[in-house]
Amino acid sequence: MKNDNWAYKYGPPPEDLSEKDSGWPGTWLLLAFLVIAPLIYFGPELGSIEAWIVDLYRMADRWMAPIRELVFG
Repeated sequence: MKNDNWAYKYGPPPEDLSEKDSGWPGTWLLLAFLVIAPLIYFGPELGSIEAWIVDLYRMADRWMAPIRELVFG
């Protein structure tokens, strides 16, 4: 019956996990820094990138207008 005992099969129970810091606050801060820092650094250029994306959307919309008119018109 000694083999059926948990302590003999799997070893001692794990240490109390509440004492160990899993590192989540530091991970969230690092992630926030990695997202926010480029926005701050490249802030002046973001307006031109946004305008470029809007121009691409408008160009695609103009190309799709005849197809949309054919399908839904």
